[in-house]
Amino acid sequence: MSYSFHSLSAFYHQLSKSDRIVCSLVGLTFFFLPIGTAPPLVTIIMAFLVSLFSGKLFEVRKRVSRQWIAPLIFMLLLPWVGLLYTPEITELGWDYARKTHYWLYAIVIAVIPLPEGAMQLIAKGFLVGLLLNALLAMVQFAGLLAPPAPSGIEGYFGFGVIYSALSIYLVAGILMASFFFKCADTVRAKWFYFALILIFLFHIAIMDGRNGYMTFTLLSPLMAVNLIGRCEWKKVGLICLIFIICMSFSPVVKKRLYSTVENIKTYQSVIFNEKWGNEIIELMPRFYLVRAAVDLFKAHPIIGVGTGGYHYYASANENRIHTHHPHSNILYMGASFGMVGLAVYFWLSWVMLQASWQNRHLVKGFFSLSIFLVIFISGFFNSQILDSGPALFFALGYGLIGHADFQNGQPSLNDV
Repeated sequence: MSYSFHSLSAFYHQLSKSDRIVCSLVGLTFFFLPIGTAPPLVTIIMAFLVSLFSGKLFEVRKRVSRQWIAPLIFMLLLPWVGLLYTPEITELGWDYARKTHYWLYAIVIAVIPLPEGAMQLIAKGFLVGLLLNALLAMVQFAGLLAPPAPSGIEGYFGFGVIYSALSIYLVAGILMASFFFKCADTVRAKWFYFALILIFLFHIAIMDGRNGYMTFTLLSPLMAVNLIGRCEWKKVGLICLIFIICMSFSPVVKKRLYSTVENIKTYQSVIFNEKWGNEIIELMPRFYLVRAAVDLFKAHPIIGVGTGGYHYYASANENRIHTHHPHSNILYMGASFGMVGLAVYFWLSWVMLQASWQNRHLVKGFFSLSIFLVIFISGFFNSQILDSGPALFFALGYGLIGHADFQNGQPSLNDV
């Protein structure tokens, strides 16, 4: 699975000038994702503009299948349609609708040539960005540099990407490092990728993010299978247990888990309380967010309450907490767009899962699979499709399987 510099250089020079620029910008986008929010947006928007003015975007019908493009179009249009029936059009609703432009960038990736050699460079660029950020976070953890506080939240975030986004990048990085470990030809290369896994895991363990702990725990078997090279459940279980135990030694993890258990024990009597007054909501805000979303879905099961409607209803009565979303992809789609929204979300998720799983032996297939899994799993407890970094990450991952040829239910990725 190794590609020489000569072969990659030959491929690069065979591309048109616009494709060279777009490929380079896409690689920079993945590299910048763990480092900040603005840099990857700047590079992918530039890639979009180059694709648009070169006419490449208008070739989308020739280059992608209907099975791939159909759910993408619905994800693009749904928030805009939701503005038509939301109880009040606010800046928040406009913001959610505007964020659909991230899905356009999936098309940018889908229409450019991406052979395995080039895809390796892009995926490894993502790992390099994660590594630089993790090393800076380690310096901060050692007390040699003051850590940033994005959105007022303190933590060892490296360059400043908030933990909810950074955690999923790190878990995806661990999965990709394990994939390259499995494919490595030399012992030195295997040790290098194993070291990356340990560094990324250490970074997760010094961040105050329960969702990151849970996402890694649930996906650690996939990492373990790659490390072993085959699926032997006893060895897989042992490796997962060792990694999870190592992570549990972190004082940050201990403190976070202990406080979570204590809060649930202390307030378990009010979690299912029928009357959600201000005092109870302040004690257990997350449970109120879930309950509000479920109640809205039950009241508006078909098309939901529209884009931004959740905020309107959830914060309207009795000075309740002002929340923008229910901190869950599924709850957000259900409350905002009802069964229609859930159908679109699961449709796109199924297309991405099917194509990436069938092609998990390829770099682009496994990278897309890793992105899907971290977004889908962490999305149970966070509205990742509304956060700029994760939403862009999701769209880019979907773009990677844009070359899939769906035939007889068995999608295969063209090596182009």
